[in-house]
Amino acid sequence: MSAPFTSSLLYRAALLPASVFLAVIFGGSYGSGQEVVQFVSAAGPVGGYWALLVIVLVWGLLLGLSFELARRFNAYEYAGFMRALLNKGWFAYECVILVSMVLVLAICAAGAGTVLGEHFGASVWLGSLALLAIAVTLNYCGRKAVERSMMACVVVLLAMLSLLCVHALPQLSWPDAQAETANPLLSGAQYAIVNGGFIPLLLYCGRGARSRAQAFAAGFCAAGAAAIPGLLLHTSFLAGYPEALGQNLPAYWTIGQLMPPIFLSLYVIVLFLMITQTAVGMVHGLAARMDGLSVRRRRRGLGKAEQAGIAALMICGAMLLAEIGFVTLIAQGYDLLVVLFIAVFAVPLLTRGAWLAFGKSAA
Repeated sequence: MSAPFTSSLLYRAALLPASVFLAVIFGGSYGSGQEVVQFVSAAGPVGGYWALLVIVLVWGLLLGLSFELARRFNAYEYAGFMRALLNKGWFAYECVILVSMVLVLAICAAGAGTVLGEHFGASVWLGSLALLAIAVTLNYCGRKAVERSMMACVVVLLAMLSLLCVHALPQLSWPDAQAETANPLLSGAQYAIVNGGFIPLLLYCGRGARSRAQAFAAGFCAAGAAAIPGLLLHTSFLAGYPEALGQNLPAYWTIGQLMPPIFLSLYVIVLFLMITQTAVGMVHGLAARMDGLSVRRRRRGLGKAEQAGIAALMICGAMLLAEIGFVTLIAQGYDLLVVLFIAVFAVPLLTRGAWLAFGKSAA
C-alpha cells in the first residue's frame, strides 16, 4: 500500500511550509497592498523587483536556518527554539514576540474591519468579530484544521492574483520620472526582517524536514511562495502607477480599476479570509508555546477549550489596539519591530544560529 501524500517529500518540505508561511504573511503583511506600496512599489517599478529579490533571499535564509535548528534540537515551539538559540537570553524574544503579536493582530483586526466596511458598508467591529470567531474556531479544531484551511485559501488567492496580473499587463506604466521614495535593498531587507521575526511562531510547519538539505529546501520554497503575491501585486500596481501608491487599500483600488465588480467582491472575501489566517497562524504558534509550558508544569497539554480561550484573549486585546487605525499601525509599528527583531532574532540566528547549524557539532 502506497504512503499517503502528506508523508511525501513534496508535501513535507515544499507545500506545507510554503502554504503556512504564505497564509500567515499575506493577511497581516501585504494582503491590502499597503505594505507592498510602502516597502516594494515605493522603490519604483524596477526597484520594486529588486526589493522582492532581497525579500526572498532574506526570508529563505532565516527560514532555512530556523527549520534546521528546530530539527536538530527538536524544538518546534518558539520558547524551546529560542532557548537553544539565545540560552539565558531567550526571555528577550518572549517579551518582543508578545508585543509584536498584539500589534500584528491589531493590524489584522483593523484590516478585517476596513476591507469589509469599505466594500460592503459593514461596521468595522463586525469584521473584527468575524475574525475573532474564525480564529477561535480553527484553534479549537487543532493544527490539521489550521493547516488545511491555509492551503485552501492560498490556492484561491494565487488564482485570483494571477488573473488580476494578467489583466494589468497590457496597461503597465513605466514613467520616465519615477516616484521612488525607498531604497530597494533597505526597504526589502526591513520588510523581510520584520515579517521574518515571526518565524519561530511557525516552526510547526517545518516538522517534515528530516535533514539539513530538506530544512533549507523548505525554507526557500516557503520564501519564494510567500513572495509570489507581492510580485503579482506590484506588477498589477504598475497599471495605475503612481496613483496606486497613494491609496489606503491599493489592491482594492487597483482591482476596482481593472476588474468587474464581482471580482472585487470575491477578492474582499478572500482577503478577509487571508487576514484571519494570519491571526490563526500566530495565535496557534502562541498556543503551541503555552501547550509546551503546560506539559512541563502540569504534565498535560492544553485542551481544545483552553487553546480557543488563548485565541479569544489575544484577539480581543488586538481589537482594542486596532482603534489606532490601519495605516498608522503599519507605518509606526514596522519601524519599532524591525529594530527589535534585528536584535533578538535576525542577528543571533545569522551568527550563533549559523554556527550551530554548520559548526563541527552540527549533525
